[in-house]
Amino acid sequence: MSKPIFLALLATAGLSSFAGAQVTVVASETFEYPVPGTFFQETGGVGWENPWWVSGATNDDLALFDSTVTPPFALSDNVGAYAGQVNPFGEAYRKPDGGPHPDVAAGGLFGIDNTTLWFSFSLVGFSGQTSEHFGGLALIQQGTGEELFIGSPWDTNEWGIDDEGPAGPAPITIAGTDDTVPARLVARLDFLPGMERLRLYLDPATAYPTGPADLDEMIHDMFFNEIRLSSGGNNNDLFYFDNLLIAKGDPNAGVGTNFCGPGAINSTGGSGVITGVGSPSVSTNQLALEASGLPAASFGFFLTSQQQLFVAGPGGSQGNLCLGGAIGRYVGPGQILNSGASGSFTLPIDLTQLPQPTGFVAGVVGEAWNFQAWHRDAVAGSATSNFTDGVEITLTL
Repeated sequence: MSKPIFLALLATAGLSSFAGAQVTVVASETFEYPVPGTFFQETGGVGWENPWWVSGATNDDLALFDSTVTPPFALSDNVGAYAGQVNPFGEAYRKPDGGPHPDVAAGGLFGIDNTTLWFSFSLVGFSGQTSEHFGGLALIQQGTGEELFIGSPWDTNEWGIDDEGPAGPAPITIAGTDDTVPARLVARLDFLPGMERLRLYLDPATAYPTGPADLDEMIHDMFFNEIRLSSGGNNNDLFYFDNLLIAKGDPNAGVGTNFCGPGAINSTGGSGVITGVGSPSVSTNQLALEASGLPAASFGFFLTSQQQLFVAGPGGSQGNLCLGGAIGRYVGPGQILNSGASGSFTLPIDLTQLPQPTGFVAGVVGEAWNFQAWHRDAVAGSATSNFTDGVEITLTL
């Protein structure tokens, strides 16, 4: 694929052309239980540590519905049942089993740094008014409480999130959405050193989307070991739920080997990370670089060299330069980037035009190129700079 065509695809579809089979299911539930009834103490689905626990005097605040009820649920899987609220403010809890997944869970808690989890489910508000209600999926740490809410936060009537951390902001929603319109929500949660990055997609075309998200926010550092389905409000407000899925992994399948890390701590309290995305193939020329874990609204750019080195605090920087020899800078038109609210930026690179101090060179199969991101930062209100770690990428045919 030529570079102009590749760039055009990126502009319209984000990084979706890089998608790969790098995501593994952790737990799923489609509520295929007898109808009518409740799913209290049911053990179906896969990847769960315990049965469902449902609140209510007779454990039926959430129950099971099918296509015979009114109104029907347009986004149910049309196989068997789906879950639905019967009494406002009822709750249904279950714990995903972290035992088989030590790469993303330790001591029963999910949230190991530098791991990625996905949460997806279908839902809709089917009863009540357009104010003073909520409905969705919560991530909970037992003994600590709710950490994150995904769905329709209280009194918003829109799809979004609510960061329940100690300094969490007000709910953040996707403007113009309507929680009475059935939706498939897909949330990608990247657990980073320091704050976490949450990307929320509304009705994406793929199960694990890789393009720009409808919401892209940094949230508080968190762990969880339980999920909760619930809805409620002051006007008999009720929601349906179906097709719940928790998965792990990055469909972008990071390219290359990181080195010189972790990077120096920046003003987020964590370290910046560089990731190679796509393919190291010279012939297909579909490689991009992503820098994440950066301070919000920070300008920066990528560097490249064929040599690795360690230089502490170059030019008074708070960070460390990991490159040596001839170092090229991506500072051409459109290449100096801003991290925005998400604390990240991405740049597609042209393997036939790798910058060097004396001009551009074409990458050759078998060569190892090293990349790093430099970015603005601040310490105690004073302007400075910092660096991510580095990534080495060996070019292939």
